[in-house]
Amino acid sequence: MIRERAEAYLGAIYRLRVDSETPVALSQLGEYFDFSPVSVHEMVKKLDDQGWLVYHPYHGVTLTERGERVAASLLRRHRLWERFLTDRLDIPWDEAHEIATELEHAASDRVTERLASFLGEPARCPHGGPIPPLSQRPTDESLIDVTPGARGRVTRIAPESAPLLHSVQELGLLPEIKVHVVRQQEDVTIVKVGACEICVPKHIGQAVWI
Repeated sequence: MIRERAEAYLGAIYRLRVDSETPVALSQLGEYFDFSPVSVHEMVKKLDDQGWLVYHPYHGVTLTERGERVAASLLRRHRLWERFLTDRLDIPWDEAHEIATELEHAASDRVTERLASFLGEPARCPHGGPIPPLSQRPTDESLIDVTPGARGRVTRIAPESAPLLHSVQELGLLPEIKVHVVRQQEDVTIVKVGACEICVPKHIGQAVWI
């Protein structure tokens, strides 16, 4: 359980960060896990002492080289299992995310690579997230940051959570869907998908990448 908790933190930092050098705020981790600030701070200090991450007081955390390897491996397992569950077992993508969260701690690297081969070495998960190792850095941006008038396609949903994935699916903003950003407002982004105009709440828009 302790190992799983540590892996979960490293994986969350990997998912939430902008790049490898910009610290992830502890408040972001707290929101991601729905944990108290005290709980997050205690775990971060333990992982810092063990050499998995670096805690920058008042700024946040970055991964060490060791932490980076563990996080990338964890995310690779998670996203490959999501592909298997959705593509081969027809599990809805929000349910697949929850199941993969359990499986990511159980599969060995040997099983993971056999799974990747079986699936044909997919490059992205069902939500559009790249499966590590990355051949290039992402060049997309979240929907709330896209300039009004711009057109593009949904590349990924990140960070993932079952409720968020369910909401995104209801709005129809799936990976590869073409969108036209009509205007940005304080709490919503107005987009057009085909002839349909959609109001995307900010908490969803910041997780939809274009």
